[in-house]
Amino acid sequence: MSESSPDHRQDEDVMVAGYAQLPQSTGAGVMWRHLTIIVRVDPTTHRVVDASTTLATRIADEFVHQLLIGRDLTADQADLIGALEQRYFGNGRKAIIGACRDLTERYLEVVDSRQR
Repeated sequence: MSESSPDHRQDEDVMVAGYAQLPQSTGAGVMWRHLTIIVRVDPTTHRVVDASTTLATRIADEFVHQLLIGRDLTADQADLIGALEQRYFGNGRKAIIGACRDLTERYLEVVDSRQR
């Protein structure tokens, strides 16, 4: 499920992924060593229009998805990290926060390279 404005053009969206190492005490950590969070971003608003993770359970993936949708990756990193710290209490929280920071940094690199 994605969120977009009426004038949003999907053919201009950008895909960005963030990565972090998972603790072995998580379900996803047993299956994979790293967490991936991938987002589709509207480059005109910098807002996340869709998101997915490699978290092991549907409910955790959906929870992170809902926190990411609509966020401006150029301005909302602190709010996103705060929301994760206050609302996500699984063993993978540090990895999720790390992957969100990584994808935000990668997106800012994309924005910077497109402005040159």
